[in-house]
Formats: sequence, structure tokens, C-alpha cells
Amino acid sequence: MPKKVAVSACLLGHKCRYDGGHRKESSLDLEGCEVIPFCPEEKVLGTPRQTCDLYEGRMIGNESGEDVSEAIEAQAIALAQSHPDIKEVYLKSKSPSCALASAREYDKDGKLVRSDATGIFAKKLKELLPEATFYEKEGK
Repeated sequence: MPKKVAVSACLLGHKCRYDGGHRKESSLDLEGCEVIPFCPEEKVLGTPRQTCDLYEGRMIGNESGEDVSEAIEAQAIALAQSHPDIKEVYLKSKSPSCALASAREYDKDGKLVRSDATGIFAKKLKELLPEATFYEKEGK
């Protein structure tokens, strides 16, 4: 049975980023793996979409001011429930949903307080899949 590997869809070349682009990561070696692509932001906000950032631990749309944190967390829950045997997860760096340790986080006044935050989706998925190994990739 092949190893299950979940990968941010944009790293696979899917055009699901906020601007309709992708960040294909050519260094991923997924041969022989069962690849499970995901994009929590696309499922919640569509593509293209407004940008979002983390404000005091919440994922907020920069244009609408809408808090999409729970909806993004629900995507992590759905992925973990449908694939509880995922062994590895590759996440897009700097994303307010997927970053492991590179998302920007702001205070309520919009002042940058850190650039090493964990995204909403990544944080929830790590809680739900404690045995999986997580990696962060930039993509090209």
C-alpha cells in the first residue's frame, strides 16, 4: 500500500492561489506515494480571492474583514477525517492557512508582530495528525 502524502495543491501546480496562480515545487519526490492535494482557502473563498492575513491568531480577509478561521479549520478536520493515515504533509510557506512557521501575524491595529506564525489550517492539522511528518515548501 503506497504511503499517503498530503500536499498543498499550489505546490503541485494547481492554479488555486489567491491570484489564480500556482507555486509548483519541483523538488517534491512523490513517486510511489498516494498524493492527496488540498487547498483550504480555495474551498472556502474560491479562486481568485481576496488575500488574508493572521490578526491576533485569526485568519481575516484583507478586503472584507471576514473571519474565516473556523471555515479553514473545518477543512483540516475534513482532510484528517477522510485520510487519517496520512504519513507526510507538504504545506505552502508564508500562507495564513498553511505555513508551519513563516506566516505574518499582525496585532489589532495592523502592526506586524511576527513573521514566524503557524497558519490556521496547519495548526489544526498538526493537532489532528500527530503521527504525520510536516514540511514547509516555498514553491517557485
